[in-house]
Amino acid sequence: MDRYNLERRIRAEKWAEGKLAQMNLDEKLHQLAASFPNGNERLSIPHMQQGECLHGAVTPYATSFPQALALGSTWDTLLIEQVATVIAKECRACGIHHCYGPMVAVVRDPRWGRIQEAYGEDPYHVSRIGLAFSLGLQGTGDKYLDKDHIVATAKHFVADGEPLGGLNGAAMEISERSLREVHLLPFETLVKEGHVCSVMPAHHSLNGVPCHASRYLLQNILREEYGFDGIVVSDNGDIRKLHTALFVSDSPETSAVMAMNAGVDTELAWMIPWNENRLYGPVLKSAVEKGRISEEIVNKSVMRVLIKKYELGLIDDPTADPKQESLEKCYMGTSGTDHVSMAGKTLYFGKSRPDRKQVCYNKDHDLLALKAAFKSIILLENKNNLLPLNKNSINRMAVIGPNANRLLLGNYSTDKPKYFVSVLDGIKNYAEGNFEITYSQALDQDDYGKINIAHAVKKAKEADITLLVLGGNEITCMENEDTDDLSLKGDQQLLFERVRKVAKKLILLIIDGRPSSVIWAKEESDAFLLAFYLGQECGNAVAMTIFGQNNPSAKLPVTIPRNVGQIQCHYNRFYPGRAPSYYKSSVEPLYPFGYGLSYTDFDISAPIIETQENQKYTVNDEIPVLVTVKNTGYVKGEETVQLYIKDCIASLVRPVLELKRFRKVELEPGEEKTIRFNLKPRDFAFWKDKKWITEPGKFIIMAGNSSIKYKETELYLE
Repeated sequence: MDRYNLERRIRAEKWAEGKLAQMNLDEKLHQLAASFPNGNERLSIPHMQQGECLHGAVTPYATSFPQALALGSTWDTLLIEQVATVIAKECRACGIHHCYGPMVAVVRDPRWGRIQEAYGEDPYHVSRIGLAFSLGLQGTGDKYLDKDHIVATAKHFVADGEPLGGLNGAAMEISERSLREVHLLPFETLVKEGHVCSVMPAHHSLNGVPCHASRYLLQNILREEYGFDGIVVSDNGDIRKLHTALFVSDSPETSAVMAMNAGVDTELAWMIPWNENRLYGPVLKSAVEKGRISEEIVNKSVMRVLIKKYELGLIDDPTADPKQESLEKCYMGTSGTDHVSMAGKTLYFGKSRPDRKQVCYNKDHDLLALKAAFKSIILLENKNNLLPLNKNSINRMAVIGPNANRLLLGNYSTDKPKYFVSVLDGIKNYAEGNFEITYSQALDQDDYGKINIAHAVKKAKEADITLLVLGGNEITCMENEDTDDLSLKGDQQLLFERVRKVAKKLILLIIDGRPSSVIWAKEESDAFLLAFYLGQECGNAVAMTIFGQNNPSAKLPVTIPRNVGQIQCHYNRFYPGRAPSYYKSSVEPLYPFGYGLSYTDFDISAPIIETQENQKYTVNDEIPVLVTVKNTGYVKGEETVQLYIKDCIASLVRPVLELKRFRKVELEPGEEKTIRFNLKPRDFAFWKDKKWITEPGKFIIMAGNSSIKYKETELYLE
């Protein structure tokens, strides 16, 4: 923490101590209410409003950026920080001070409906994307938590990305080693490097202990080991689930005591009024009065909340006026309906600033949304270099499919976007009347059942080029809407097969919240693009990419399995004890992690270990690695250079390879650049005997543009 913020922290602690000393128990507990009025008019303590912001403020007319998994596909940390900076600015203008993002789950099961909210399957990749997002939300230096930044929340702590059966909230049994090497790494990074201000526990139980009741996770690891000093906020209703779903508690009061003792500071309990149903209200008060929990423990949680209110500058922020969202507001009426109304009003947005429209309707924000969208589109197939198209050589283009002309933003999006450009409209905008465009929806837009496939076939047959837009939506892939089948839903494959038979040239675009197993798309499409919800500029970004104004540069943040039977198929698996084999099928995935094509070609050199004469490296040294990348094609483009390592001999079985660094580079045709990566001792370490160790020996360092295409060099550590 720099001097500026250290001095502010000292002032915040002094202010918080003064306010805490004047509070009665009711007033203290009221500070622990999340997404609920928590100002105090008597003591002039401001309200702190929580909200959602995974890819834009969830409030009317805010900018809608690509969904989190799409942002992860960019592999562009600078872009991610810029996006989050805009999101934070719009949140503050809309009266949101504390947001529930980023989600830094390491996802290893695409059946899970929340995969769209995460960044990918690799712990290092997720760590860097999540860190960039968190820094953008909170600000750095003298901009840290200023009037244009907000409190970020790293969620869900921990290991919710590979749930049993792909089911949200399913129990998780995992070794300490996998926990440390995979699932905890993003949280450790955000706390230690990003000073993230808030953490949210996960729904599930971990090795038999609910995350919301785990002192080991929330105190021993998060606070004592990582040094976290912020707010732990419950997920919605999850303290109550200790006695209603997980059955480790015998009553609401016991649940409140367990969560508070474990380290959960504030309760998110959407639409629960301030009465005996609010656990961190009257219920926790009863526990304190009975001596079941010390008031001093409550005081520590209250201090953490007050400190953040001060650091955010809410004392002078009109959107945090305690007269608007105060303790007194919680006791309106007698029937309880007013309480619910107040809770609903404050769920996602509080009192906006007068300049809200000016901030949200900023054209620079829309241009950034467009940039993020076209940098999120993954080119998977481009046979015979069909793309990019020349609009002057097309007479008629058919745009077909249920996802071609509908609103597709993904979960945790505003239900009132300032605008949304569909794929059909984007193509029309770009065509500018140069060629005829025909359209057929063909299938129902919700369940993808048949409507008029014959009409679509007719349009495809009459066209020079056909763009078929398939995928999923907020119904087929969402929180608590998981799947046991990775095929596209409804009659989408049938539509593809019928259109393929007559289409002269067929471009397939899948827009969805999860990867789908579509072997037929890989084999039969002339070109194949994938997008994980592109935000408000969806159609414009697609058109720019298809017609070459954007050269695609996105890479897969997850492995795409050939079918649901391959799960789990993440790239960084451990070495097997037998040669893998499926009966009459391939063990190779449909598409590997890190893969994505461009309209140009790149050559990435083998990594070079930078050394002085006769220099030898030890396990305690930082290792400089040089990689040269050259654009060998004919158009400007961006390539993501990916650096992997492999431990050749170890005392425990290690992954076949692990991503340790990446960098996105833009190059003109014929241009080359040399990138310097610095590998640290922790990059070679693994968890053993309750500590990180790095063993001497031979390592392979690999540089390439995916997890299967790379060049190698050897490194020996003494």
